[in-house]
Amino acid sequence: NLESLVAGWSAYVTFEFLDRFHLIGEYVGALDNFEAGEIGDAADTKKREPSAWNLEFGVAIMEALEIAARYGGSDDGGDLLPESEYGAVLNWGFFENTNLGIEYLHGEFEDDLMETDVVTAQLAVEF
Repeated sequence: NLESLVAGWSAYVTFEFLDRFHLIGEYVGALDNFEAGEIGDAADTKKREPSAWNLEFGVAIMEALEIAARYGGSDDGGDLLPESEYGAVLNWGFFENTNLGIEYLHGEFEDDLMETDVVTAQLAVEF
């Protein structure tokens, strides 16, 4: 259970250049501590002030096909957020307003207690 709300802040910046390259950076963080056990594992005995960041660099190979690499991480995320994470994504716009994305992410958690490998496929139709 959450004893009280915790404020946070975030920042997001994106650069696009030469009509085919983009760089994205983002950061989000709590401004105060969560009480022990409020986020992630209820048995956690540590107060936490989590934050996370992400950098992504993408290239449009052609108008409808883009690849991107991503690196990110977190501080004080415990078992909930990976301490470091990297991966790649392929986006293909195969019809107008229809996109297929396939992403791979590898995450490593605090104290090397756990690693994750996740593959995600997403079909998006805009109307």
